[in-house]
Amino acid sequence: MAWWHRVIVVAILLVCSCANVEACEPLVQRIAKRVNIVRVVDVTHLSTSGMNLYIEVDNDTCHRLVVNEAEVDVVSKGEVIATISLRDKVVIRGNRTTTVLVPLRFKARSSFVLVRLLERMLDPNSELMLSYRLRGGTGLFKRTLVAENVAVEELFGSSTMSGEALREVVAIIR
Repeated sequence: MAWWHRVIVVAILLVCSCANVEACEPLVQRIAKRVNIVRVVDVTHLSTSGMNLYIEVDNDTCHRLVVNEAEVDVVSKGEVIATISLRDKVVIRGNRTTTVLVPLRFKARSSFVLVRLLERMLDPNSELMLSYRLRGGTGLFKRTLVAENVAVEELFGSSTMSGEALREVVAIIR
């Protein structure tokens, strides 16, 4: 069989496999549907400069996920009022429910802003918007996700986040 015959056979197999919608769905979206924050376990080393957030994560995929960098700008009326970023990478092991350390760093105009900011994020009528940059992936496949001016309730409506997790953080901080 000539080399170009093999290319045609492979192309036909790929097209036929796309009859299954999930096979054509990008890997990032398939993984996102199967990774969920179960609950907030603990908050330690809470200060005006950051905290260690321990969350229980259910990773129902065989992939070991690594988030290398993440930064979230909290925007109110077009002005960045706080930035939350990772101090170190976060590793979520595959095929299990496990507690994961999320080391966060805060940058805000005032230390008094932080708790009030969390409370405002819980308000469904809040005008707060989030802009984020996230770099991570599985093994060899790394990807950067960027979004600008995402409403807080839109982010919490996704399968991987919940407003309940944020409520737990606020309750622990108080």
